[in-house]
Amino acid sequence: MGSQDDPAAGACWEGLDLRGADVDELRLFGSVIRDCLFDRAGCVGWRVWGSTIEDCSFDGARMTSRGLGGGGPWNDRSTVWRRVSFARTVLRESSFVGCVLEECAFEAPGRRLVIQDCDVDRVIFRGPLPSLIVTGQGARAEVSPHAFEADFSQAVFDDTSLIGYVLDRTLLPKQEDLRVVHRYRSVLGAAIDRLQAGDPDQAGQAAVDLLAGVLQAHASEESDWAFDLGGLGSTAVPGLRERLDDALFPR
Repeated sequence: MGSQDDPAAGACWEGLDLRGADVDELRLFGSVIRDCLFDRAGCVGWRVWGSTIEDCSFDGARMTSRGLGGGGPWNDRSTVWRRVSFARTVLRESSFVGCVLEECAFEAPGRRLVIQDCDVDRVIFRGPLPSLIVTGQGARAEVSPHAFEADFSQAVFDDTSLIGYVLDRTLLPKQEDLRVVHRYRSVLGAAIDRLQAGDPDQAGQAAVDLLAGVLQAHASEESDWAFDLGGLGSTAVPGLRERLDDALFPR
């Protein structure tokens, strides 16, 4: 749909019922999909540039793709997903990068969904979120650290991380192992200093390495980091969780 060489050649689908259809490998350039149903459809391999998808439903659809955001503006147009339902959509190993997500709803999207450098506005997440990665560190596209408002109150974090945004307009789930580090860059720097003050043991050095890796990516000094400590449960280094918790939140 549309032309990668002509921003004015975009097409429009409106009011189509494509439930159960095979719409794999669709390419969208400067196009609009509005008020369409893609429930249980095959939407694998979509690539989207400078297009708007609004008031659509992808409930139960298969939508595995690394190209759902376009990676940033295309011919000065951002890709926008507005009022879209992703209820139990298969988004395993999928990525939204450098786009706008506005009033969308995700439910149990599958393992390792990435939302990177996106403008996230009033988005709802429900159900288990295994390995959800949300980052606003500006590695792929420019994004404001304040461009994030989401409701995770009905979700369950499982090896999930939100980093690089200010989370003052975000509702988080009530989980015992959930940790929130405000202005995380300065906090992590101080935590590393505490860990290195003595001679770190194996767990202490692993904690230093983990925090130093998080600090490698550029991000605003005012941004936050939320993650579930339980996501470190598979580590081979005994005591890492406890050492990390003590370093970040000294008593």
